[in-house]
Amino acid sequence: MITNRYTVLPKASFRPNKIVFYNQFIVNSYNTIEELEAKKTAEKTTEKQSVPVKSKLPVVNTHNFTLSVKASKRIKEKVSWLYELAKSKTVIDSYSKKVLNFRINFITLTLPAIQKHSTSEITANCLNQFLTECKSKYGLKNYVWRLEFQANGNAHYHIVTDSYICYQDCKLLWNRCIAKLGYIRDYQQKFSAMNFEEYRSNYSNGGKIDFNTLRERYGRGCATGWDSPNTVDVRCVGNAKNISFYIAKYITKASDGSLPQIIQEREPQTTNLRLWFCSKSLSALDKIEIFMEEYDYLFGKITTQLREVKEFLFDYCKVWFFNTKDQINDCKRDLWLFYRQYSKSRGYVPAE
Repeated sequence: MITNRYTVLPKASFRPNKIVFYNQFIVNSYNTIEELEAKKTAEKTTEKQSVPVKSKLPVVNTHNFTLSVKASKRIKEKVSWLYELAKSKTVIDSYSKKVLNFRINFITLTLPAIQKHSTSEITANCLNQFLTECKSKYGLKNYVWRLEFQANGNAHYHIVTDSYICYQDCKLLWNRCIAKLGYIRDYQQKFSAMNFEEYRSNYSNGGKIDFNTLRERYGRGCATGWDSPNTVDVRCVGNAKNISFYIAKYITKASDGSLPQIIQEREPQTTNLRLWFCSKSLSALDKIEIFMEEYDYLFGKITTQLREVKEFLFDYCKVWFFNTKDQINDCKRDLWLFYRQYSKSRGYVPAE
């Protein structure tokens, strides 16, 4: 369709489980797509060259420890890419010797005592060390982490990755990371001074945990000198319908806005504290944009094979939502090939 000023080209943007169909308007003075792309590239280069160098002043915390809508969408997108590109495999837990069907890991890291350092210190000194050692020991490459706060004001971290790291290894490593800030010592001092009746009174969860379980936990703590607190939760996720959606929704859930006063008092007002982060490999993955006049054969096959599609019409676009698990095997294979072609062009390598 050609008008006096614009050429309208149908276009599609493809993300895991979503396709958006829309029109792109091109000024007619640029006769080809290549010329338009060359113009955009030149404009971006000019902008980068013209941006003045900013002085390194403290960044004021304006997020109030709450994810923006844009950040939540980005996290969900990265988790979706991580799950869709992860390879399903069978792993053997090195401690329990159980055989597990594995695709991604959902890890939660907590503190065993009241937080006494700023969260930026814990992120820099403990979380970064944890991730660095996971990269060297367990081949961690692709991951997303998210910072949240518990009701008692303590920071905790959710990590999603396609690298298998068992619970015991996670716990040993994380406890060693936080021990240098004194959190294992604080935990030991608290529980070493506690007899069983005090322990039972405080940790029976209102009587929901039976006597024998509490006795076993207390005995295990005494036997180890209370030097190995349960600071980690690890969920091994295989192939499950909508699992990436539920994980992404869980780690991006909005707070009720009533943060404990201890957080406001503890955290500096001028800080560039990160609320989330993803690996460089995942940050390179975005939407796959295709001009419909030039769409490749594989994309055409996928759009004709998709089933169980939910279609939504808006003023300027049409959106298809679908679930990979609902598709026939041929379509699943084509989706994997389509995602893999794109991710490979961006240098993304799934964990083995």
